[in-house]
Amino acid sequence: MLRSMRQNTKIIMLIVALAFVGLMVFQWGMDISGQSGNAQAGGQIGRVNGTPISYQFWTQTYRNLTDQARDQKGAALNDQDYALIEEQTWNQIVSQILIEQELRRRGIEVTDQEVRLAFQTAPPPWLQSNELFQTGGQFDYEKYRAFFSNPAVDPQLLIQIEQYYRNILPQARLMEQIGSGIYVPDSELWDLYRTRNERVQIRYLVLDPEIIVDDSEVAVTDVELRNFYEENREDFKQPTRADVLTVTFSRTPGASDTAAARARANSIREEILAGASFEEQAEAHSADPGSAARGGDLGWFGRGQMTPEFERVAFELSPGELSEPVLTPFGFHIIKVVESEDDRVRASHILIPITMGGASEDQLLGSVDRLEKLALRHGLQEAADSLGVQTRRLSLIEGSDFVPGIGAFTPVIKWAFHDSTLVGELAPVYETEDSFLFFELLELLPASYVPFVEAEPAVRRRLLLDKKRETVSWRAEGIARELEQGKTLGEVAETQGLSLQSSDPFTRLDFVPGIGQANAVIGTAFGLQPNEVAGPVEADGRFFFIQLVERQEANHEDFEQAKENLRAQLALQRQRTALDEWLADLRERANIEDWRQDFFVPSS
Repeated sequence: MLRSMRQNTKIIMLIVALAFVGLMVFQWGMDISGQSGNAQAGGQIGRVNGTPISYQFWTQTYRNLTDQARDQKGAALNDQDYALIEEQTWNQIVSQILIEQELRRRGIEVTDQEVRLAFQTAPPPWLQSNELFQTGGQFDYEKYRAFFSNPAVDPQLLIQIEQYYRNILPQARLMEQIGSGIYVPDSELWDLYRTRNERVQIRYLVLDPEIIVDDSEVAVTDVELRNFYEENREDFKQPTRADVLTVTFSRTPGASDTAAARARANSIREEILAGASFEEQAEAHSADPGSAARGGDLGWFGRGQMTPEFERVAFELSPGELSEPVLTPFGFHIIKVVESEDDRVRASHILIPITMGGASEDQLLGSVDRLEKLALRHGLQEAADSLGVQTRRLSLIEGSDFVPGIGAFTPVIKWAFHDSTLVGELAPVYETEDSFLFFELLELLPASYVPFVEAEPAVRRRLLLDKKRETVSWRAEGIARELEQGKTLGEVAETQGLSLQSSDPFTRLDFVPGIGQANAVIGTAFGLQPNEVAGPVEADGRFFFIQLVERQEANHEDFEQAKENLRAQLALQRQRTALDEWLADLRERANIEDWRQDFFVPSS
């Protein structure tokens, strides 16, 4: 028993040491400058209120965060990922230094008694999740206390855990001070509970100017167009723009890649049928990191929880039976049902993704290399023409991460608008999960106003819509008079040739088909009594007449049961908000010197 405890202690020491260093660096901080107080100026990447940040420590933190991101993603990172990690590294280190400085300024410390109490009542998370201290999958305080009461426990383990508490407890106290005074009264909780749970059902008529009024029924003069443009000139101001030429090489797998993935899945299946362990094959080959670590086990699931193709096969298999490779949007699956009952099964799978490889990947990489070499010598357009590759001209907007046809892609925005980027310059080749991207800066255009001749179609559309709304508003006023005279909503719908529509029950927070979300119609509906009619209510450019059919009140008894959980949720949200605001204010007032541009930080 004693020998076993000593062996277990060594295991826990390793767990504690790794987790301790991770928490110290990334959540609570040691000396976040990496003990670099005497570093040469050339070895520092910045300072926060005089506290240096060593280049070596910044790089170490960056690499650790990169490893974490790669593990979480379960795939290679792209340029966008690396750019985000660089900013995350800097912001995390700066925040940690500010927190440490604030702890010293406030003189926040902990006593030995507080450390002992925390050790007894709040075990570190990595110990709570360790199987040595669990019974039936739950943390067992008795096992925890018995282990650390034994004289055989390595003193170094206790020292490490003590240091953990001496770092985390002051920060917990700081967070408590920042969030002190936060209390959510019952009245506010009830209002929120009602918002989430009270429901109404309505009938309604809708008048949509775009549908009801044809363009030919309204007219816009040239004078009106010009006057509107001049009076709303700021609406037509466009920010600094960079026009770029781009080439995209898709990394989408082809038919040969699909065939290769199917062949690989069949090969693994044959090995299992020949006696290989399904669990070992899953751990070695499955691209689903969550289940692969458990030998492919997906646990129990019912109908409607998996993709249709996967679910159909899983519910057709008998326990112990192995499927042929099943194609889904994620790749090929080898499925084995472990147990089944009623309308649910417990299954395992091995996922073989369809990825570009072999000759197709070699051909793609060769094309990318050839285009890059030619573009560096002759420009992107000439290089693309010589290789028969299609180019596109795009406009990038300063201050926006959006790239047309690509989506959010910060790296090229930073490159295009950087002071050192020159017209005619080629960007580094960017690699994403599904493509290789080339960019060449063609033109940098300063902020300006859209000329009237270009703005005229949008101005005309705006004025036409305004006049259509005015026309429909007169019709809506006539309907309102008919309702005031005693006509029902159904009668008005019939005489006006409108469709009387009904909604399903909805809360104030729901999106209601045909109506929308969080608009004047939703708010008005909750203020009505049963059968009461209101309108016209204007929302999203349309006019509505609504009648309350049914109201489902929030239940007070249910509220009393949910109240404290709701209070805790709101309090936690406000504490986080208070912390974010406090930290933002701290950063605003801090003297932060950022010298990162003087250093080259590798992207992997």
